[in-house]
Amino acid sequence: MIVMNLKSKEKILEMLDGYNRIVLFGDSGCAQLCDVGGILQLEDMEDFLTKNGKEVLGSVFVEGGICDERALKKEIEEKRAIIDKADAFLVQACGVATQNLSEILPEKESFPATDSKFLGTMPERFYHKERCAMCGECILDLTAGICPIARCSKGILNGPCGGSMDGRCERDADTECVWQLIFDRLKKLDKLDNISRIWEIRDWRPAQSPRNIIHTPSE
Repeated sequence: MIVMNLKSKEKILEMLDGYNRIVLFGDSGCAQLCDVGGILQLEDMEDFLTKNGKEVLGSVFVEGGICDERALKKEIEEKRAIIDKADAFLVQACGVATQNLSEILPEKESFPATDSKFLGTMPERFYHKERCAMCGECILDLTAGICPIARCSKGILNGPCGGSMDGRCERDADTECVWQLIFDRLKKLDKLDNISRIWEIRDWRPAQSPRNIIHTPSE
């Protein structure tokens, strides 16, 4: 899931300066799981903006995610009455959602209410762990399913570095050394040969942006 935080209330008001009639956007996907764009958060934002002199015309809640263009367009058509009256849109979802809305409704501005952080897991509510950097060339098959690019503070591919100690990262004692985790798991899997290879300088071309991917359905 894409992990994100709400921007500060001050920043949101700054972005909306000069715009009075607002429509809020949220979804049941990552935005809701991160407690930034679910139904309750949309209601809280409406209360906040109303108290600060804004007229919130309503909200658009997309089941699944605003990144799904078809679902977003369907909701837009159902809420066309308030959308046409709006001065601007406040998107309580990831940066992709804001860009998606900007492309579909280019005649009006869409503002991001959140800062997107990383792809991660959610072991419990309000707590997220970074797990994927979307580097474009997954090597989890060689690292026992543990990503050194996202989880090593130095992004080292021939780890561990000289600063780790007792299985902990030198950055802080609360962070596990990912290469220690990789080593221990490879040992259990009897695949320590994987860690003995010398990695060449990483080819970052697969991660160059912008990218378009077409998925071909399997027959």
